[in-house]
Amino acid sequence: MALNLDLRQRAMLQEMGITVWQPEPRPEAPEPMAAATAAPPQRPARAEPPPAQPAPRAAPAMPAPAAPRPQPSAAVQPAEGAAAMGWRLHPARPVYAPLADASATADGGWLILLEHPTAQGVSAPASAAATGTALEGDAARLLDNMLRALRLHRHPRVWSAALEREGAQASAAAADCPPLDAGLQAMVQELQPARILVLGLAAARAVLGRSDALGRLRAEPHRVAGRPAVVTYDPGYLLRAAHAKPAAWADLCRAQALAHPPETR
Repeated sequence: MALNLDLRQRAMLQEMGITVWQPEPRPEAPEPMAAATAAPPQRPARAEPPPAQPAPRAAPAMPAPAAPRPQPSAAVQPAEGAAAMGWRLHPARPVYAPLADASATADGGWLILLEHPTAQGVSAPASAAATGTALEGDAARLLDNMLRALRLHRHPRVWSAALEREGAQASAAAADCPPLDAGLQAMVQELQPARILVLGLAAARAVLGRSDALGRLRAEPHRVAGRPAVVTYDPGYLLRAAHAKPAAWADLCRAQALAHPPETR
């Protein structure tokens, strides 16, 4: 243990023969170096030459613009009566025999236009319930059931007329029938129906002079010879596609809602 002795105390101990050992003086600590060695003077940064810019590439040669393709011409709708060329119109006949107690009505009645069954190769015997149409077999019975559901079997003014294509397979009677365009105008003028119901795609295209799909023709209102007209499915198609029967029934109900006052002659 180190003793803190002053000079007088040390002299007294020496006289008593006691050697006083003094701790060796601590070596003086070297002066602390500067916290950081002085940085050598910074030389001014040598201006770096800007990196050499790559030589601009030559733009690739653009191919010469191709000659514009000719735009397809818009589908030209056939002129009025153009699609009717090559079709004959059979005489109109009443769909149902007049009944003594048939309900009298001021309604101008119905004209049902359909394709002649010779174009469909139908040779089944005609149904006695619908002998007023050119349809035969199950197709005739189906149409009859739909018309009866509208109570048209008690309507005194329901006619049908068949359209038939000219050609080798045409019936013998077709040669004596007038062309569709002129024959339909005369038929409407004579019968004065309140509405016209067109059955099937072929008949609709011939009557309307259009080439649209059946879905579009069904969806649009039409006028034929000045009378409102509705397009619906052919009964022969409904026999093969029962799922379309509700839509066909809706078409008939829409046709029944149409009315056109008879023209005065």
